[in-house]
Amino acid sequence: MRITPIFSVLVYYLLLVSQANAEAMNRSHHPFYAGITGGYGFTTWQGLVPPEEKQSSAMAMSTPNNVSEGGVLYGFFAGYEFLPYFALEATYLHYPVAHVSFDEESIFTSDHGITEFRTKTESVSLMGKVMLFIPTTDIRAYSSLGIAAVHRSDIMNDHWMGSPTFGAGFNYNLTEHVMAELGAVYTAGKGVSELNPAEDYFPFLYSVFLRLAYQF
Repeated sequence: MRITPIFSVLVYYLLLVSQANAEAMNRSHHPFYAGITGGYGFTTWQGLVPPEEKQSSAMAMSTPNNVSEGGVLYGFFAGYEFLPYFALEATYLHYPVAHVSFDEESIFTSDHGITEFRTKTESVSLMGKVMLFIPTTDIRAYSSLGIAAVHRSDIMNDHWMGSPTFGAGFNYNLTEHVMAELGAVYTAGKGVSELNPAEDYFPFLYSVFLRLAYQF
């Protein structure tokens, strides 16, 4: 019986996929992993400060007039690689403290008797990671998607909020048990149009980091 060209291509493709999967499986012997994270984080409170051309006495009553934020980010993570192409991962990240300042005539100052406050942000997330080996290397490029619980803690608000989170990066096995990863994560926040927007604001979170993990 004559094998059609389409069938031949399909068989060839399946053989390539099987071979690639076998090679990938040989590179991953320890599916459990856990490690630490260090890098730079940014919390976007600056987004509540109106640009210079839009500042006014009326705006100063509601919005902050100055924000200082961004700095060292740290955390830890753990995951399981079901395949060298897919992993499920849980992550904790602690973002740098932001300092938010208001005008002396603002609603915030009227309510709390001070002109500034410190706000802390942390997140816990669960993400699925899709990974692909870069050809002729053992480096994997990945993208990740999941859900995060974001915690804002300060004198105005101390609550958690669910939010989508996205990531991307590269990882590489330094040794049989040690993996290094360079990546970035974005987590969505929430802004509410109200007289005192800082009261219910949840910052949008950005981070760039280096991670080290031990594979079990």
